[in-house]
Amino acid sequence: MAENRVAILLISHVKALAEGARELLQQANPEVGVYACGGLDGGEIGTSVDRIEAVVEEIDPENAILIFYDIGSAKMNAEMVQEMYEDRNIAICNAPIIEGSYVATVTAGLGSPTLAEVKREAEEGYSKEG
Repeated sequence: MAENRVAILLISHVKALAEGARELLQQANPEVGVYACGGLDGGEIGTSVDRIEAVVEEIDPENAILIFYDIGSAKMNAEMVQEMYEDRNIAICNAPIIEGSYVATVTAGLGSPTLAEVKREAEEGYSKEG
């Protein structure tokens, strides 16, 4: 998979949701690095800091990472990982995981946008915070 400057990381409580969303995004632009982290060992519902950390380690450190999450503790775990990797360029997006990550993937594939530009495009009109 070709990498772009901004990678997309999807965090969901359900593995199938994260993997399905990644498949959708790779169809939108296979040149953008899209990573999925969903569920717990044994197929349990939930998110894990250790699993998210392992996925972050797979991503080229030269790339920025824009994280999308589904609900509650996924955001909390994303924030913990962001703090653990304060030497990396990581942002958490406040847009719905599917709609926002789709817009982010398309935007990340257009030239060389910055992490802030990709995040802003994804959040426009979709912010979870109001």
